Amino acid sequence: MLLALLAGPALAGSAPHYSLPKLVTANGYGAMVFSSDRLSDGYEHLYQQYDATSDTTPDLLYDTYFGVTDAGVGGWLTATGTAEYEPGTGIIRVSRPTAAMAGGLSSLNITEYDFAPMSFPGVGFAQVLQVRNTGTTTISAAQLVSLHNWKMNGVTGGDEIVASLSATQVDESGNDGDLAYTTLDSTDVSCASVYDAVNAGQQIGGGCNTSGSDVAPAFGWKIGDLAPGAEVWVGVVTSASPSDAISWISGRGAEQWYLDELSDWSAWQANNVVPADLSDTEAAVYAQQLAFLREAQVQEPGGAFGQIPASLPVSASTGELDHIWNITWVRDGSYAAAALASAGRTDEAANVLRFLGQGKTGAFRAYVGDADYLVSVCRTYGDGSEWSDTDSTGPNVEYDDFGLYLWALGTIQHGGRDDVVAELGPNALDGVADVLVGLIDPNSGLLLPDSSIWERHWDGNQQQFAYSSIQAVAGLSAAAKIADALGDPRGDTYRSAAATITTAVSAHLLSAGGVIGASAEQVQSGDGYLDLAAVEAFNHGVLDARGPELAASYDAWDRTLKVASGNGYARNDDGSTYDNAEWPVVDLRLAEALRRSCDSRNVAASDGLFGWVTGQAALNHNTIAELYDPSDANYAGPAPMLGFGAGAYVWGLNQRAGIDAACAADTGAGPGTEGCGCVSAASGDLSGFALLLGGLLAARRRRGDR
Repeated sequence: MLLALLAGPALAGSAPHYSLPKLVTANGYGAMVFSSDRLSDGYEHLYQQYDATSDTTPDLLYDTYFGVTDAGVGGWLTATGTAEYEPGTGIIRVSRPTAAMAGGLSSLNITEYDFAPMSFPGVGFAQVLQVRNTGTTTISAAQLVSLHNWKMNGVTGGDEIVASLSATQVDESGNDGDLAYTTLDSTDVSCASVYDAVNAGQQIGGGCNTSGSDVAPAFGWKIGDLAPGAEVWVGVVTSASPSDAISWISGRGAEQWYLDELSDWSAWQANNVVPADLSDTEAAVYAQQLAFLREAQVQEPGGAFGQIPASLPVSASTGELDHIWNITWVRDGSYAAAALASAGRTDEAANVLRFLGQGKTGAFRAYVGDADYLVSVCRTYGDGSEWSDTDSTGPNVEYDDFGLYLWALGTIQHGGRDDVVAELGPNALDGVADVLVGLIDPNSGLLLPDSSIWERHWDGNQQQFAYSSIQAVAGLSAAAKIADALGDPRGDTYRSAAATITTAVSAHLLSAGGVIGASAEQVQSGDGYLDLAAVEAFNHGVLDARGPELAASYDAWDRTLKVASGNGYARNDDGSTYDNAEWPVVDLRLAEALRRSCDSRNVAASDGLFGWVTGQAALNHNTIAELYDPSDANYAGPAPMLGFGAGAYVWGLNQRAGIDAACAADTGAGPGTEGCGCVSAASGDLSGFALLLGGLLAARRRRGDR
């Protein structure tokens, strides 16, 4: 129950509350965004830019919605009762109140379903309307209408060409692309003064063959007599291919489109592994995160296939934090892949790593010891080619990407996929693990300075960041296991390198008070070194979660980085608006580390953080945002966030199950053993993942077995 989640003393700040008026549906090809009262954004690709020479993927949709007329009265269905996802799916369900409408229209019960069908073989969107007569008299003259205001010249300008080939198909073309609108059973089509006609209660018709800069075609359905208690379903498919739409519809009515999509999602969710300890609210949020990851994984053939961008193309607008991250980062993709593997979706996880490991890299050899490297030093274009944003202080070169990629491949190995390890392992060792070994500073034992997780660019900003060295330990430990499985003698080299970095973390990244710092340089300065990215030291066993360092670090973070709204944390103490926002991903990563201490007070705090993020999601369409506003905890930035949102949540709840069981069985063994789930990453245990899959699999269930 949600109330139970929110009852703990750790939630002393803002209560979870609604602040996200947007939902999104996608199918691996395109995406549509529902904002407040209607569908108002539409994209033909999930990534922001295909390659370095291509244009940014444009938002081609102004808006699209339904209307209804009857006996001289009518109106557009843009009032919203509720808008939410069908649980665990990409289907947006919207209730459309009609009480304010005149005549028999006020007795209609109307529900709209909008979704990008997962079975559609390309860019395709379904809009479905269910209309039931709840009155006492028959409605006999009604027409349902759908209006489609896409802008196929929205970027380049100029005229669109619209042609109605029949009453059930309209094609629209322009310099920015071509779309087809296809129905099964519409009776009329028009694009002449449709908006005003429906508001005046007039029926539309007459065809639509024209051109112009602001053409909005519409379909009409004369639905005949609708007796009390009767219902009718209508729908439109908007697609980049009319032949695909006709094939997909295949004689099915709009109700069947919806039912089949619901069935597809149910079957997919039934094959996901779910921790046995979830509350009902957590289970709903967990399922929706997996749905987001499924929708966001690009299905286009070729170089784009398999990637999961950092977010879908939607944002919760809050001042200067109104940005969208539909770009694929190695870091975010690795968290997403690890989460999918932990939920039993190893095929999808492997596809993420295949995309990231295409080797379309090399522009930054001078920054990585002049070595041939496999994965991007920052992010990728849609085709998988390397993309590092550069400003006046140079590029972002992030060595943590190398460790994260190896760590994610290790999670797939622990998921039993020896075939994936055999396929991807050799290149990963040559182009990632060997590169990491070469990046160890011979003087300190840490990785050489880089831009790291918060992207501090170069030219004097690079430092020996804790996060990059911590991820190197996790990655090299995974690489040792991979090498062993492949019969490659480099396993001992990787284990030795991980041990070297682990020793260096304690030597150079702890303050005099035992607090893990952001970087060796900041720790040496003695001030301004707090950064919650360093919490991964405890999650990967680089530092003992039951030792004094976690206690000292948590105390410092809690005093300095807790935001004004009272429940979660800023990412660091560097002071920008972006730094000072609350980051749910660091809340979740801290929650895991606290739990690893096996200390009851820390476990209570961990429960509070998991409950806070869960409670916020539950009241915001089960969505996790990149940020919360630090003063009022309103959603900000991209929502849903994928690797840093959905991935962190799914991974965290899967880890929680294993940690709790290990703590309960703890016999007091120290670091480097499997006693409390706090084992050293140098042992290759990957943060308790082997414990989770081995000793606790029996305590878990697939969704179909509930």
